[in-house]
Amino acid sequence: SYIQTRTSGVLGSVDAAAGGGSSSSSGSGPPIELIAKLEAYDCLQHMDAIVEAADGIMVARGDLGAQIPVEEVPSVQQYAVMRARQFGKPAIVAHQLLHSMIEYPIPTRAEVADVADVVRQRADALMLSGESAMGAYPEKALGVLRSVATRMEDWVREEKFGTLALPQLADSPDGRVSEEICASAAYMANKLDAAAIFVFTRRGYMAHFLSRCRPDCPVFAFTDDQAVRRRLNMRWGVMPFWTPFCTDNEENVKRTFDLMKARRFVRAGDLVVVVSDLRPREEDIIRSVQVRRVQ
Repeated sequence: SYIQTRTSGVLGSVDAAAGGGSSSSSGSGPPIELIAKLEAYDCLQHMDAIVEAADGIMVARGDLGAQIPVEEVPSVQQYAVMRARQFGKPAIVAHQLLHSMIEYPIPTRAEVADVADVVRQRADALMLSGESAMGAYPEKALGVLRSVATRMEDWVREEKFGTLALPQLADSPDGRVSEEICASAAYMANKLDAAAIFVFTRRGYMAHFLSRCRPDCPVFAFTDDQAVRRRLNMRWGVMPFWTPFCTDNEENVKRTFDLMKARRFVRAGDLVVVVSDLRPREEDIIRSVQVRRVQ
């Protein structure tokens, strides 16, 4: 469940299994992402190497708090979430978010403030443990988590909280193009007050880059690969949908507009940014960014 870092050999084996930060795979089956659970004192000395080697991280605050001074846990959590975002990896914060709700139907004000702070740090996911596994009020705990997170995300967008310098990740010209296109699309969406970003992707990379930029509007990701759709559920601000693609990109856009209108995520006349990296399977990639009105 976690990566030990006492020797460089362990990190080397993890890096090989993860493909240097990419999902591992077994045979012809779907890729399996590796989540590093940060729970031991040793991980603090190798935080960047762990984040780079894994596909994502989970900050296990309960276990970590038993190994380091409690006053250091908040700063370690914030640093881990920040570095995960800079490396383009999802970050999960877990343990004792609403601990009192194991026994009581209402959380403490301190717990609500704690959940709010995690959301302000732009973590990708918040994870309940005892509250839902053995608590007396699992549904209420989930409801509190959802309502607090939703309100704080709205506030963060209004106040533009959490701006962070993002280093370049891609090491190839092709990857750098994708990265810059997504950064520009997120910037345009924020400046134009767009209702949503629509991204069409077969591999999920463009959706990952958009999530890393933390745009103010939701990112609706459309893919024809179920494994990619499942993985994108972990990404901040991304709502993934499976849909078959056709060779006519305009038809793909029209069908997804109809789908999102039917689900009341957008309305006719809404401004959206459309990003695509679709291509015929064996041909060169053609990327595009469009600003469209929902018809």
